[in-house]
Amino acid sequence: MTQSAVKVEVENLSAVTRKLKIEVPAGEVAQAVDRAYQKLGKQAKVKGFRPGKVPRSVLELYYRKQVEHEVSEELMRRSLGEALKEKSLEPVNLNWPESMPPVVSGEDFRFSVEMEVPPEFEAENYTGLTLEAPPEEDIEPLVEKRLEDIRENNAILRPLADPRPVAAGDYVALDYQGYFQGQPIPTSKQENMLLEAGAGRFNPDFEKQLLGLAPGAETRFTVDLPQDFYDPLQAGKTVDFEVKIQGIKEKVVPDLDDTFAQSLGGNFQTLADLREAVREDIIKGKERERRSRLENQALDQMLAAHDFEVPPSMVRQEQEAMLREQFQQLMQHGVNLEGLNQEKLLESTRPGAERRVRMNLLLARIAEKEGITIDDADLEDGLARVADSTGREKAQVRQLYEERGLFEVLRRQLQDEKAMKFVLDHAEIVTAPAPEAEESE
Repeated sequence: MTQSAVKVEVENLSAVTRKLKIEVPAGEVAQAVDRAYQKLGKQAKVKGFRPGKVPRSVLELYYRKQVEHEVSEELMRRSLGEALKEKSLEPVNLNWPESMPPVVSGEDFRFSVEMEVPPEFEAENYTGLTLEAPPEEDIEPLVEKRLEDIRENNAILRPLADPRPVAAGDYVALDYQGYFQGQPIPTSKQENMLLEAGAGRFNPDFEKQLLGLAPGAETRFTVDLPQDFYDPLQAGKTVDFEVKIQGIKEKVVPDLDDTFAQSLGGNFQTLADLREAVREDIIKGKERERRSRLENQALDQMLAAHDFEVPPSMVRQEQEAMLREQFQQLMQHGVNLEGLNQEKLLESTRPGAERRVRMNLLLARIAEKEGITIDDADLEDGLARVADSTGREKAQVRQLYEERGLFEVLRRQLQDEKAMKFVLDHAEIVTAPAPEAEESE
């Protein structure tokens, strides 16, 4: 096959955007048109002609526009592929022309496309970083606190034997509707919601207003909600709440003993077994916290040392992924998503999304420079970890990843992990000073 005579010009519109001007010579266009008519001639059915015997002139009469559209599409895709290969471009986003370029007999075929490409930069200064690890911590108090939390979580709720008003620690079944400036808030309405008074899980000021109310009581009060309140439509606002108490239940906490440990399952025979399992889990959690702290420090230092532009489409894609995560969290809290300003929420994710994209690009460049790759054994280990974290069988996870085409995503995640491990392995890690105890007055 002779080498294509396609002409390509590349114009740099920015550090991450390119404009390709592509020209296919008239001779190649004519050959593509001939091939299209030859293929069509074998398939077309025209009254008065046997299959495969329809003259070219008749085919042009009936099918010219169809052929020109198909040839235009073929020439665009083929010549673009050749152009990208010739110029060593790997677009992360590509804008096709709004309309197909015309195919004109005897004329060159010309079109242009704009695309986004990864930024060009050199990964530097990622070894020898100085990172602070958190100081050693006595975990025994944390073990006892975790055991107490397990007791609390396994408490049972029972109706009050004798009617009385709401007290701290009671579980209150209530209806509420929130109002802002006299108008009901769509996401601030719940019926028969069960809330632990005084726990602060919903809002401390809201829960404080419930204390002393009797079953059947109806009241109205105002609460200043914090900026970090889980519902964006209520965060930072002064909200009026109408509340009705439906019922009160008290919490009965089991004793912390061998019988309680056995009731939890998990092969716990004694309280000592449970305590040891809790200790191991806390140690693992502390190690994850330590690693996360080191990774964030390393990323902060590396990103500060690498100033490069990121493709807008990659940031937008990451924003949308982060917004999906937020919506899942809101739905888990029982928030009605109707009425949420998605574009406003999307814009709020921009700084975090841009950081993620910059991080991924930088780690990929480090992996490339250091020859860090992912083999089949790494993928198997990654699948096993996903299975362990989701409580699924490894075969189920493999099938899910195959069906959804997620193996490349997993490969990139594992490569990023390896690149970060390389950075941490080549860093100087010092222990941060322990926080000074506050002096007693």
